[in-house]
Amino acid sequence: MLSIFSNFFPILIRLYPMKQQLKQQTKHPLARAVASAIVLMGSCQLAASAADTAEATQSNLGNITVLGEADSIAKRSSVGSKNETALIEVPQSISVLNRERLDAQKASSIPQALRYSAGMQVESYGVDPRFDQYMIRGFESGSNGVFRDALNLPTRGFTAFTLEPYGLERLEVLRGPSSVMYGQAEVGGLVNAVSKRPPASQQGEIEVSYGSFERRQIAADVGGPLDEKGVWRYRVTALAREAKGQVDNTKDNRLFFAPSLSWQPDADTSLTLLAYLQKDDVPPNFYLPAVGTQKTGPFGTIPSNRFVGEPGVDRFQTEQRSIGYAFEKRFSPAWKVRQNVRSASETVDYRNLYMTTLEDDQRTVKRANFSAQQKARVFTADQNLEWNTKFDGLENTLVAGLDYSRAVQQGQNYYGDAPTLDIIAPVYGQTVGQADMYEDKRSTLSQTGIYVQDQLKFAGQYLLTAGLRRDQSNIDNEDYIKASQNSQKDAANTGRLGLTWLGPNGLAPYISYATSFRPVIGQSVDGRNFVPEQGKQAEIGLKWAPLNRALLLTGALFDLRKRNVLTADPANLGIGAQIQRGEVRVRGIELEAEAELDKHWKVNASFTGLDGEITQNNDGNVGKRPSLVPRVNLAAWAERQFDNGWRAGAGLRRIGSTYSDDANTFSNDGVTLSDAMLGYRYRNWDLALNINNLSDKIYLGNCASDSTCIYAARRRAQLTARYLW
Repeated sequence: MLSIFSNFFPILIRLYPMKQQLKQQTKHPLARAVASAIVLMGSCQLAASAADTAEATQSNLGNITVLGEADSIAKRSSVGSKNETALIEVPQSISVLNRERLDAQKASSIPQALRYSAGMQVESYGVDPRFDQYMIRGFESGSNGVFRDALNLPTRGFTAFTLEPYGLERLEVLRGPSSVMYGQAEVGGLVNAVSKRPPASQQGEIEVSYGSFERRQIAADVGGPLDEKGVWRYRVTALAREAKGQVDNTKDNRLFFAPSLSWQPDADTSLTLLAYLQKDDVPPNFYLPAVGTQKTGPFGTIPSNRFVGEPGVDRFQTEQRSIGYAFEKRFSPAWKVRQNVRSASETVDYRNLYMTTLEDDQRTVKRANFSAQQKARVFTADQNLEWNTKFDGLENTLVAGLDYSRAVQQGQNYYGDAPTLDIIAPVYGQTVGQADMYEDKRSTLSQTGIYVQDQLKFAGQYLLTAGLRRDQSNIDNEDYIKASQNSQKDAANTGRLGLTWLGPNGLAPYISYATSFRPVIGQSVDGRNFVPEQGKQAEIGLKWAPLNRALLLTGALFDLRKRNVLTADPANLGIGAQIQRGEVRVRGIELEAEAELDKHWKVNASFTGLDGEITQNNDGNVGKRPSLVPRVNLAAWAERQFDNGWRAGAGLRRIGSTYSDDANTFSNDGVTLSDAMLGYRYRNWDLALNINNLSDKIYLGNCASDSTCIYAARRRAQLTARYLW
């Protein structure tokens, strides 16, 4: 290790003379460092003549090795820098799950697909398909850490923009603060879902599947060129599913349709139109009492399929619509521009009879009648300019851009009484009255960000990454019942500074520091505006991606802190209320490996260790462990290909124990789960059997109070037949 870190000293010595300039520019240490680094990089660029720049850039681009093309392990991505970059050159921890991996495990949701990735905590809220819920590095990221094609799709109220995995080329996980490039990103990290794009050659598939809970699904994916030269290309992806939910009297239905069209008149110009329509009819979240689930009850264990609502009343129905485009134009070997634009909307029709308390007889539950009619509209645009130069032993890539987003969420919430229910021997069909409207609000968040990032490579092996961003946001809240309005304006600077040594044979140790800023839309139950969340992280890590092997190893140590943390309001769980709780610190270690051992074996494994603590809080929980943050998570998946067309895979996951509340009074036991896959390929046919939770372990996903316990997913089997051409 001493020899590795000694390679950083020449860079530090070169940067030391900038110290006096930094002090004169600003008082903020990170801003000083980032601004100075960018000034240094820019001066190197301006010193080069136009002719030298073009010649050097052609040489630079010509020497790039496209890693991972010959195998199924991705070694390049744009998620960390918005330009195509080798993963080992980004001073942050990154995972890329390609289409092959998604197909092998047949994940039906984004959280399921992420179960084997480092730093992830998924399915912490039990079976709840309303949202893509997951945590990264101990912080909830499903609400505002979901990006599609590098553009944010935020959760506002109950509008959540859940994603269909079948419509994606890959998933990219970027861990740690990423506000410099993405603005409204969670401090723990983000997940970028990359949509399927029109292929250069004709291809297609159709598949049918049947599984547990009477799951019936058909899907198709067809695309290719529309003319002889391939200037115009198309792709159509569609899926239809009918299924019952794990809980009685519920369903898990989806319709998904995603057309796309590409125009590429030459190698330097491309325009891709992307759209999708998605309709979901899924179950609400049904809480159960702790007595009979987590605690021993006088009437035995309450089964995991117990329904506490009323048939024909409870529902969660959504409709998403999205249209946008991705444009890219290279003007010369040195200059390139990009623009991504999307307009998306979602409507939600939600009604739920949920449990509030368990009466003294230990079997009768009181219920509330809640409903919501909500809709959201999100417009996002991101445009940036890339400049590549090479001068006097320095290679430089600069990305500068401007992004804008506007998210509007509005709707009405209703609340009323509901008849009680015998949770042990339920009798359904009781009359349910109309709930009264108690909230009618509209919230608008507009945000504009200007960002610049530079990657400066010295002597081909020392890489300095520096980024700086300025955000301005405006939140407008309207309360139609109270006939009141209020606005809130915020602004902040965020930055990232990282240093990487590109050692021999793909070895790359790095060190980085980054900050984040995220304006928070909405109010607490008592009508107070939420203040922006702010975060910071120091990280040191090591990556290894040997050039001649299908292997990627990543390790990271980090110290991550977040202020003004937004979390569920424990006193108002049923109506989806939230509060802010001060500051949370998470220190941790992550290890991840992905490899093709030979032509037969593929493996991926991860280890996550987290030490979380509430460092500031107004509720007396200082020093306690944050809710739902495990100490240790382990996961490993191995797949074996046989020469006769058969293949088999198996996975093991250890989910560590957690506390369900910040007071650390309720806990969730740790659990070890196993998954399996068996497949056979014959000519154009492919058959696969996937089983999750192979041993059918029954456990609670979360139990946050005496009346908010929910079971996790039981065993699920799915048999799929696919025809490819």
